[in-house]
Amino acid sequence: MTFKKSIISIAFAICMLTGCADSNHWTSSHPLYHKAPYGGIAVTGIENAFVITRSSWFAKRLEIDKDSMQIKGTQHCRKTFEVEMRKSYGNLTVLSDSAIIKFPEESLKLDDRIFIKGHIPEQGVTLKDSTGNEPPVVLILHEFIIGTDLKREDFFDYALIHNESGSIRKPDNVSAIFSYTLWDNLKQRPLFSAVDEIQQPITTYKLANLTNLIQIAVQKIRKNLIAGVDK
Repeated sequence: MTFKKSIISIAFAICMLTGCADSNHWTSSHPLYHKAPYGGIAVTGIENAFVITRSSWFAKRLEIDKDSMQIKGTQHCRKTFEVEMRKSYGNLTVLSDSAIIKFPEESLKLDDRIFIKGHIPEQGVTLKDSTGNEPPVVLILHEFIIGTDLKREDFFDYALIHNESGSIRKPDNVSAIFSYTLWDNLKQRPLFSAVDEIQQPITTYKLANLTNLIQIAVQKIRKNLIAGVDK
């Protein structure tokens, strides 16, 4: 009996080390996704994607009035996101959310239990910039949730999505949970979709830390778009 318990304990430890505790797939690539964008990209969704939870907590630390926290905080996130995307890709085209919000919200399956929701263009309809040009690919930012000690499973795993959140305690991390799709604008199909999670340990928290969180997110998106190419 002791021997069996030892075997079980070892197996459990190996499972935890190799990632058996989280078998979900948080990315999905189209079989015809063969080339990641490098020199240029279009992006949409950034006007409405950002949401900050626990506004009072952030307002106190960022020295922003509580009633203005959501507006000023998300505005800062949007501007930082655009600046960092421009640094990463050089030729950046920002499409108004009006280009995408008019389409019905649909679900995209990443895994048996992981689904993301977003406004997806209809077949036969291409997105156009302000001059009428059609960008070949568009990064659609669906959701970008900022809070404390958030887990992406609680938002996107359908087996856990209805779980009640735990009691409010002193947080360990500022979290960012964000979902996005790289859209083939010419052939109207999702090339790559993902849900990412960032945990930023809390010491003191200032506006520079929030800026850094968005910078890390853009870097993560870029790396995932490259890693997601079906070779």
